Amino acid sequence: MELFRETHVRAGTFVSQAVEDTHVLSRQPGYSKGLGWRPKSKARKTTSASSFMTSCLQPATKREIQIRVKLDQALERIEVQDRNYQVLASEMEQMRKLIQDMTRAQQGPPYDPYLCGMTSDVEWRV
Repeated sequence: MELFRETHVRAGTFVSQAVEDTHVLSRQPGYSKGLGWRPKSKARKTTSASSFMTSCLQPATKREIQIRVKLDQALERIEVQDRNYQVLASEMEQMRKLIQDMTRAQQGPPYDPYLCGMTSDVEWRV
């Protein structure tokens, strides 16, 4: 308490309003909010501490399990989408080749200006 007075009190008053608020409003050992000043039992402190630890660990574990399940589901969806993409890409490639083949078939043989009109098999009628 002497150290506090030496560092935070000058001329019988607090150095600042913040220091006074901290001193007046801070919790001191043995003070229970709503119950006032009285000694706390050690069993109560231990129970609340272990209860606190248990309550903190359980939700974290449940949450980790939930997150793991969601992650596994997301990875499975990604694998399915990847397989679907591969199938669609293969089908598109087959269709592209089919369109190229059909386009070539419709065009006929390549045009050669030297052969045009030089065949004797064709009769020209005017």
